[in-house]
Amino acid sequence: MTSKKIIAVFGATGAQGGAVVRALLQNSSFAVRAVTRNLDGNGAQELKKLKAEVVKGDTDDKEGLKRILSGTYGCFLVTNFLEHFDMNREIQQGKNVADACKAAGIKHLVFSGLDNTEGSGAAGPVHHFDGKAKIEDYIEQIGIPYTSTRVSFYNENFLNFNQPRKTGENKYAISLPMGDKPLYMMTVSDVGPWVVEILKDPLKYKGKKLHLAGDKLTLDQVCATLSKHLKPKQFEYVPIAVEDFAKSSFPGAEEMANMFHFYQLKADSLRDVALTRKLYPKTQTFDAWVQENKEKIIQALK
Repeated sequence: MTSKKIIAVFGATGAQGGAVVRALLQNSSFAVRAVTRNLDGNGAQELKKLKAEVVKGDTDDKEGLKRILSGTYGCFLVTNFLEHFDMNREIQQGKNVADACKAAGIKHLVFSGLDNTEGSGAAGPVHHFDGKAKIEDYIEQIGIPYTSTRVSFYNENFLNFNQPRKTGENKYAISLPMGDKPLYMMTVSDVGPWVVEILKDPLKYKGKKLHLAGDKLTLDQVCATLSKHLKPKQFEYVPIAVEDFAKSSFPGAEEMANMFHFYQLKADSLRDVALTRKLYPKTQTFDAWVQENKEKIIQALK
């Protein structure tokens, strides 16, 4: 009997990392070393119940990273700019993991990368994109076998960060600065199967930057889909200018406004829905996601 390939998963208790852990554990070829800073947290305890090996780790700790990656076949890395809003720190954290992967001789790194927005014409810098682009460059520079999974706007954002606002009895509005341009979208749980498919055939995806999305919809279409499945609730898209969205009161509003402007500029070519379905044919559409999560969405609106 051959031993399972150990995959180290960073951000294991987060949205992407958690999806990757769960998908890997459903595949008999892989074992998971889930990395978290808090071994006592609820997320870590849930992963232990799923039979993941859960280890304490910090992407600022270079020596600790070497120990974590020792003996692993592969690695999934997602970095988190929104944790500290410091692009230089995010870049260094990514480099720390990349260096540790190189030292450990891992066979394949799947990095949750994003596009470089510099020179795109966006209203301002999108640091959580640009930092990941620089990490991606570094991974390529030091010669680690890797694949970049460039993801899209999460459907789940409508449950929290971009929750529709109530405007009347059973009436809701979505206001994001997209104008009439389509938005590339995805359900975050699909990240797991995407990564599994890559790690099952790493040579096929070596060096590739996969631009992934489950759907491409205007916000009018998003509202129509929500209205169709959540009757009697009705949803309307209320456009907002990039500069007005940037004045919102939540942390990182300007960063997010610049991101949406970048999305507008790249609306025709940012992601590839057909390629995504080729990678994983069961990738969800937004329509399917809404149907599956009706009760969760309704609860979030209360």
